[in-house]
Formats: sequence, structure tokens, C-alpha cells
Amino acid sequence: MQSSHIQKPLTIAHLKPLSTLFKSTFASDPNPLPRFIPDHPILPLIESLHAHPHTDPRTLHAHAITSGLIRDPFAASRVIQLLLRPGPAADLRYATAVFNALHRPDVYTWNAMIAGHADRGLPDSAVAFYFCMRASRAPPNTYTFALLVKACIDGGNAGMLIGLGKEVHGQVLKCGVEDIIVVKNSLLNMYCAMGRLAEARLLFDRSRNLDLISWNTLISGYGKNGEMLTARELFERMPERSLVSWSAMIDGCVRNGDFSEALRLFDEMQAERMKPDVVTLVSVLKACAQLGVLDQGCRIHRYIDRSGLVREDNVILETALVDMYCKCGCIDEALKVFDKVRSGDVVSWNAMISGLAMHGHGERALELFGTMKERGIIPNESTFIAALCACTHAGMVEDGKKIFESMREYGVEPHREHYGCLADLLGRAGQVEEAEEVLLSMPMEPQASQWGALMSACRTHDKIEVGERVGKRLISLEPYDGGRYVLMANMYAVNGQWDDAGGMRRVMEEMGAKKETGCSFIE
Repeated sequence: MQSSHIQKPLTIAHLKPLSTLFKSTFASDPNPLPRFIPDHPILPLIESLHAHPHTDPRTLHAHAITSGLIRDPFAASRVIQLLLRPGPAADLRYATAVFNALHRPDVYTWNAMIAGHADRGLPDSAVAFYFCMRASRAPPNTYTFALLVKACIDGGNAGMLIGLGKEVHGQVLKCGVEDIIVVKNSLLNMYCAMGRLAEARLLFDRSRNLDLISWNTLISGYGKNGEMLTARELFERMPERSLVSWSAMIDGCVRNGDFSEALRLFDEMQAERMKPDVVTLVSVLKACAQLGVLDQGCRIHRYIDRSGLVREDNVILETALVDMYCKCGCIDEALKVFDKVRSGDVVSWNAMISGLAMHGHGERALELFGTMKERGIIPNESTFIAALCACTHAGMVEDGKKIFESMREYGVEPHREHYGCLADLLGRAGQVEEAEEVLLSMPMEPQASQWGALMSACRTHDKIEVGERVGKRLISLEPYDGGRYVLMANMYAVNGQWDDAGGMRRVMEEMGAKKETGCSFIE
């Protein structure tokens, strides 16, 4: 009878008779669990439901209680994992109640609770569960410590969580598991993510056994924290290199603005017959975009086409291609890539709208913005910045105002950048008084660059009165930036106010302010 239940495909409808069967089984001896519990027919059902997005785990929990299966720690941990799975049925409070009702949770059940709190950005609660676990004399395993470290990494403010992270590291040392490679790599990742490179390097240097993940984690950490010389030193010392090693170095170069070195490393990687993946190609395309090296960008595009990577519906790669073509001035090529995929992801639409706006195709950018909304793709903060920039470059003042006013309809609260775009739009159109009002009415303090843009607009449109007010604000914000004084002096000079222009130059000299010279990254 039991085997027939095991062989048949199970659904929720099977749970009721199974409940009756196992109730009678436990009634005879409620203390020890029967030997066949690991082969209980509900277990495969739990596993299948665990992967199903529309399961209400509370129904399953009710049947697990009535069948007695909840007394099996493995089954209990799987029910708890169902309750904590991301989605509409996730219920941390209910999962905690289920957990608290268990007689003797095993390590897997404790781990499920620690993971549930870690995934929800509650590191303090995750660590508190660990100490309760130790108090209950349930022994932790290596996965327990990996989960605790993950809780510290994903918990938000790295500065606030470093104390908690070190507390977890202390427990690792106390339990004598620091040299277990999974635990060690988790700790390395934690310290790198928190920017604590000295602690990461100390752990790395004193380790008796390291693997590729250890080396790659530290190299990536140095790159993300701007220490590329040290990253390079480690990279050169590696006993062997993987694709992740090369990707970490290339990504580090791109993050730190050394785009030429990123491309040189990519060439070196290919010379070693290392096949790039999507992560590597996205970084290299970013470098091509920043340097404006269209030939190399096209070569990478041809490689992507031959590899069939775009056909795999990789939004990040598609967006990187669109962005590269836009920044290299090839709008038609960017549109070809975009039109081939027409992803439902807002990021690729943002890239195309931004590209059109950047090159003065304001009307086409707004047409695409409208198409995007018609297709049910919800615009985000970046979309509205791109749309407002399109209006700015095309001088579409009324459209820009309407777009700004519509932001809250999509649940987007205007940020400093959105106010700055609107002020820039108005200033370029000569409506400098209204632009000044926008900046003054912002719920946050405007940046000097936003006042600077308005100052330029005042000079362009001969608005001396507003220009003087804005210029004084700029000088108070950045008294040692000579460019601010020069801009005001030039505005006075254009309007024949030579005494005022000379006075501004003298104040600049007295303050010791200097004007920075420009530079270009284009090869």
C-alpha cells in the first residue's frame, strides 16, 4: 500500500488519505519515528512544490502536521523553506511559528531559519538564531557559517555590520573551521564587500590552503575598492588563472577608469585562448564605449553574433551593445541591435532612449518613450532622466514639464537629477527665472553643477540679474573654483560691465582660485 502511494504522481488531493494513514501509524507509538519516514510519499511532493511558484505552503504544513510528518526534521526544514521562499506566499512570522513548535530542530532546519532572515536583510536576527542554535546544543555545519557571512554582506550598511561580521568570524575561529575552504572564501568575500581589505589580506596570507575562488575574490575586492596595483600584483602571482580571474581584472580596470588597460588585458586573455563570457564582454564593451573605439566594439559584436550570445536573450549584453554604439555615435547600429531584441527589460529601453537623446534625436527618443509605456513597460528613475534629457536637447519645454509632472503616476519620486534636468531644460529655453525657482523649490540641496548649468544659461540669454544671484551662490559653494569667477567675469564683460568684470578677476586672484584645464578620454 505504501509503495503504491510512492509510485503514483502525488497532488494535494492525495494528502488527506495519507494524513489518515500516518495518523494511525503514529497512534500506536507516538515517540520514535518509523524507519520509512525518509521514504515518506509526501517528501517528493514537498520537493516538487518547493519549485512551484503558486503553492500555498501553509496548506502543505497543515497536512504535514496531521500526517505526523512534521516530526521529521528534514520534512520540517523543507516546509520552512517553502514558507520563506520569495513570492506572495512568503511568511517569515508563520515560518518562525512553525519552527518554534518543533521539538528538536536539526541543523538543516536552523539553517533554513538563518537563511530566511539573511535573505530579508535581517543580519542581527540571523546571528541571533545562530546563538539560539548553539544554546540548544545543535551543532552548526559549514553551510551555517556561510549563511551567517552572507547575512552580514547583504544586510546593508557595511560600516555598521563590520562588528557583526567580526563576531561571526570569532565564532568561526572558536569552532575551528576557518581553514575549511567554503567558510574561508565566504569570509574573504565579506571583508572585500565591506571594503576591509587589510583583514581580507591577513586572512588570505595566513591560510594554508587556497583555491581559485580565494584568489579571484581578493583580486575582485581590490579592483572594486580602487587598488588596481595590488590586484595586478596578486594576478601575476596566481598559480593558475580562470576566466573569472581575467574578468575580475578587466572589470577592475573599467571601474577605475583605465579603459585602455582593460582592452589590453582582453587582448592578452584572448592570446591565451581563454573564451570570454557575458560578464567579460559587457566590461570590454563599456571600455570601448568610453574610449569611442568603434572598430574594436564592432569586432566584439561580430564575436557575439558568431557565439549566439544575443540569441540567448541576455539583456545585459544587449544593453551594453546598444550603449557602445550610442556612445560611439552610431545611432543606426544601436537601433538595429535594439530592434532585433526589443526586450521587455526597462534597462535596454533606457539605453536606447538615452542614446537618441544624447545625439539630438529628441522626438525619436520621446516616441520610443511612448512606445515603451504602450507596451506596459513601467518607466523607472533612469527612464525619466533620459526622457527629460531628450526634451532638453530638442528644446521641447512643454513636453518636458508634462513628463516631470507624470513621474509620480508611475510611483517614481523626483530626485535631485530630475529637478536638475528640468531646470536645465528651462534654462536653455531662456526661462531662467522659472529654472531658478525649480532649483530653489527642490526638497534637497541643489548641486553646484546644477547652479553652474543655470549660470551658463543666464550668460547665454543675457539674464544678468538672475546670473548675479546664481553666481554668488556658486562662489559660496565652491570659493576655490576659478571657473566660477571666470564665468561671472565673462558675463559682465559681454554686457559691457568692465569694472564688475575686473573686480571679479581681482577677487579670484585674492582667493587663490584657479580654473581647471579640460581633458579628453577619446582616443
